[in-house]
Amino acid sequence: MIRLRSIRPPRVPGSGRVGDLRLEALPRPVSLPHLPVGALIARLRSMSLRLKLICAIGVPVFAIGGWLVLRDSPLFSVDQIEVSGLPATALPQVGAELRAAAHSQTTTDFSVGALRAAVAHYSLITQITATTHFPHGVSISVDTRTPVARLDLDHRLVMVDATGAIVSGVHMQHLVVLRTDTKLVRGATRDPFVLVALQIMADAPAALRRRVVSVSSVKGLLTVYLHRGPRLIFGNDALPHAKWDSAAAVLADPSSRGAAYIDVEVPSRPAAMVADPSTSGATDPSSGGLLNAPSNASSVSTLLNPDLLAPSSYTSG
Repeated sequence: MIRLRSIRPPRVPGSGRVGDLRLEALPRPVSLPHLPVGALIARLRSMSLRLKLICAIGVPVFAIGGWLVLRDSPLFSVDQIEVSGLPATALPQVGAELRAAAHSQTTTDFSVGALRAAVAHYSLITQITATTHFPHGVSISVDTRTPVARLDLDHRLVMVDATGAIVSGVHMQHLVVLRTDTKLVRGATRDPFVLVALQIMADAPAALRRRVVSVSSVKGLLTVYLHRGPRLIFGNDALPHAKWDSAAAVLADPSSRGAAYIDVEVPSRPAAMVADPSTSGATDPSSGGLLNAPSNASSVSTLLNPDLLAPSSYTSG
């Protein structure tokens, strides 16, 4: 006797229940192969000593060599450069050569020594520091010398700082010209009078320093001559900053208008040669200086507001 089994028709998508469709739509779980860590360790242990040494040496060498090649690639090129500390009076080529030296490097292999070498022929820059900003930026900070005068060397003008050292890579017109017959020693002057004059100029307020046209020793008295202004008698190089403060206070006081000279040998008691009020017409109203010194001009102690002789906020920069 033959028995017939009923055959269930296949389920057609969309004909069943929603629950059945959702169950059928679920993906089957995928079983990840088990990593044979133990087998790998066992295989490494079974390697010969020679092969182990080759791997121990070759892998680090390959990694280091790859990094040395990669760090100098254009992927880390220096494209954004910020330079601070360079004065506006510096020659344009100083900043251009500094940036060019930075552009030729990468942030992953940056050398400050390369920057120093690029501008080594400019004595204006004394120190350079740099900070890289991954992947394409770098900040450069420079320290510079401040010229305080121009030195006439065989009719050739060079900039010098307060120590007498030559400052190249900068151009400043409004600085006093000092003359010397003494030769330079290691790029600096050793003329005693020039060194004294430079120290005087270094302590001068910036506004007055630009007006100095000459520094000389008249009858043994150190004297500073101002453009369209009175001469300043310092006497010697003692307390130069205090003497500049005193001279600035006298120049700011209306009672000193028309003075031919201001004596600041004793900074706390400045004196000026001023004209008699009846001859005040002899002064040049545009400059405050005497056109012709009147016969009744005399040296008198200048009456000043004590506040004018307070410590100055001027800087020598």
